[in-house]
Amino acid sequence: MNQAFSKEIIAHFVDDTSLYRIEPLGAGLINQTFLVSSQCDKFVLQRINHHVFTQPINVIDNSLSISEHLNHLGEGYPFDVMMPRANVNGNFATIVNNEVWRALTYVANCTSPDTINDEHQAQLAANTFSHFSMALADLSVDKIKPIIEKFHDVDFRFSQLSDAIINAQPKRLKIAQSLIDCYKSQLFFIDQVRDAIAILPQRVTHNDTKISNLLFDVTTNKPKAVIDLDTCMIGYLMHDFGDMVRTCCSSLAEDDVNIDTMVFKESIFEALLTGYLSGLNDTVDNNERQSLLMGAKLMPLMIGCRFLTDFLNNDIYFSTAREKHNLDRALNQFRLYELASEYVDSLKSSQLVVA
Repeated sequence: MNQAFSKEIIAHFVDDTSLYRIEPLGAGLINQTFLVSSQCDKFVLQRINHHVFTQPINVIDNSLSISEHLNHLGEGYPFDVMMPRANVNGNFATIVNNEVWRALTYVANCTSPDTINDEHQAQLAANTFSHFSMALADLSVDKIKPIIEKFHDVDFRFSQLSDAIINAQPKRLKIAQSLIDCYKSQLFFIDQVRDAIAILPQRVTHNDTKISNLLFDVTTNKPKAVIDLDTCMIGYLMHDFGDMVRTCCSSLAEDDVNIDTMVFKESIFEALLTGYLSGLNDTVDNNERQSLLMGAKLMPLMIGCRFLTDFLNNDIYFSTAREKHNLDRALNQFRLYELASEYVDSLKSSQLVVA
C-alpha cells in the first residue's frame, strides 16, 4: 500500500493521520491486514476480500454481533475480544474505491503459531475453541447472516464433484479416475453424516479452527483470543472439531506427496478431544459429543473432495504452485481420512465421549 493511499484509508478512522504509521500484519492469504499505530493508539485495519466474501457487509455485521455478545459476558468469557472499531462517522464498514475496509481493536503481547507444538498446546487450543462456541450458545442463530452458502455441506460438495466429473477435460478425468472412485466409494459415510445432522442442534461455529486463528500470550503461552471471525456461521460442533483434527493430526503438510509415510498423530488427537470436551457445557448431549468423532473423519474427506473438484475444474478456486497440485492435495486428504477413520472408529465406545 503506497503512502498516499494508506493516509486516505487511515483518515476514515483517525483525526490526524500524521501521528500514525501503517505496516503489514500477519500472514493471512485472504484479506489484507495492517497494524496502524501511534504513540498512544493501535488498531488493526483490514481490507475484506470481496471475491471470497461476496457480501462483506455480512462479514462485518456478524463480527459485530459475535464480539458484542462475547464482550457482554464479561468474566463469563475468559478471553480477550477483538472488538470492531467504528470509523469517524460511527460506521463499522468503510467503503473506498468500491472496496470494504474495517478496523478492529489490537490485542498486544501475543503471537499466532502456525502449527501445534505439543499435546499441551493442542489441549489448550481445543479448549479455547469449545469455550468460544459455548459462549455463543445463547446467541440467536437469526442474528448470524450467511457468509458462504453451504460451506460445510458435504452433500453439496459431493454434488459439485459430480458436476465436475461430467464437465472435466478427458486428460484430467483420466488422471484422477482412481481417486474419484475412492471418494465415491465413501458415499455410505455421507449417508451416516446426513443421519447424524438430522438430530444435531445448529450452533454458531467458527468454521476455521486452525491454531493460527488463536492468539497466545507471549508471557504465559496460554490462549488469549480467538481471531478471524469471517467464516463464523451457523453449523455444527463436529465441523469445528474436525477442522482442528484435519489441520493438527497429520504428520505431513496437506499438499505433501509422500502419503505412504503419513502418520496420524494419536496423542495430539487425544489432547484435542480432551481439551474440546472439557470446554463443553451441559447443553451438549451425548449425540453431539459422539458427533465429534464423525467430524474428525468428515473434514479431511470434505476438503479433499473440494481439492479434487477444483482439479477437475482446471484449478479455478484454490491457488496452485505446480501441475496436479490440487490432485496431490486430494490424495493427501483422502489418506488422512483413511487414517483418521481407522483410529477414530476404535474410539466409538470410549469413555472420552460419554457425557
